[in-house]
Amino acid sequence: MRQTTHPTEPRDLVLALFTVAMLGASVVLVAIGTLIPFFEESFHLPKSQLGLIVTVLMLGSTLFTASAGLAVDRFGDKAIVLATGLVMGLALIAASLEARFWWLMAWLFIYGVGYAAVTPAGSHAILFFFDRRQRGTAMGIRQTGVPLGGVLGAIMLPFVAGTHGYSVALAVAGVVCLITSVVAALAYREPVQLRGQHASVRDLFDGMLRIGVEPRLLLVVGVSVVLICVQIALMSFLPLTYARAAGLSTVVVAGLFCASQVAAVIGRLVWGWISDRLFGGNRLLPMGVVCIFSALAAFGVGSLHSANVPLAALAACVLGFAGEGWVGLSVIAMAEIGGEEHSGSALGFGLTLVFAAAMIAAPLFGAVIDHFGYRVAWYALAALALVGLVPTLAAHAKTASQA
Repeated sequence: MRQTTHPTEPRDLVLALFTVAMLGASVVLVAIGTLIPFFEESFHLPKSQLGLIVTVLMLGSTLFTASAGLAVDRFGDKAIVLATGLVMGLALIAASLEARFWWLMAWLFIYGVGYAAVTPAGSHAILFFFDRRQRGTAMGIRQTGVPLGGVLGAIMLPFVAGTHGYSVALAVAGVVCLITSVVAALAYREPVQLRGQHASVRDLFDGMLRIGVEPRLLLVVGVSVVLICVQIALMSFLPLTYARAAGLSTVVVAGLFCASQVAAVIGRLVWGWISDRLFGGNRLLPMGVVCIFSALAAFGVGSLHSANVPLAALAACVLGFAGEGWVGLSVIAMAEIGGEEHSGSALGFGLTLVFAAAMIAAPLFGAVIDHFGYRVAWYALAALALVGLVPTLAAHAKTASQA
């Protein structure tokens, strides 16, 4: 176990740097839905195959999240933020160089490989610089980088793609990723205690396996798997649903998606603050409330069958607030289970399973739309969100029994 001393680096600066890095990395991943109509127009694919674009992103993250978690434990946050930022940025630029579907898919996979480390890299710093009653809020603030990236992407990507094509949009996003990750990594003065462990890979891997069979971690992963399906549906098919099923214009769709990401920013702040202040550091009960809100929002999206902008805006905002605002709760819950020494490994193991679910969620949701329509797909998602209450309450009971 590392010996923790009083941090000398300003913790607000540390939090800001990791938030900026996460923002730049998330522009494409979160706002990929705004490019789906451009991919559809360019490649003439059915919805299920369009969902494979998201699957490729998630596949890279799924296969390498466990390795990324081990790498963070071994080499520290600073080195991994820099290395993976370079990988993601250059991959997006490479994806823009040729207008072929297989080329796009290959480089989006590489981008996903780099994205695998975005969440684990920085977890040590949050545990080190903030105490238990502050971590939920701190992680919530850091996790706002994801929907803020979505806001930037929702504004930037369709505008650039509509004017110059999706290839240029990807190149611009790659430059943003490079700049934010390099600046964050170089500006962060990493404490000696967080510069990695000089343990063998085998010892780190054994530690990950021990954490992986922790029942509380598996239950947190269970509810996270449910909620990631809600988030993937939002990211991938909310714009398409509003454009095709509700008949909303491209400008309105982009605005509503942007509003959903603003709501997600607020959600990540609010849910973390609630877990710290109202639930005394309990991350599980707020996740149960998130499941209920997500179900209501998904039902609202499915019920939209005309250009009802107020209802569409309400459903989008609630879906963003809950269906994308939950991530900080899950991340800090997993990190606390792993502790300062193994937080990267706990997140690597847990997020591997979560990303695996995300990998199949988009094409499955698209297939349901193809066969049964938009309404059935969103109603089914609402039912799934309610199922997430089961592992949430079980994890809470398990935690209470160990207290």
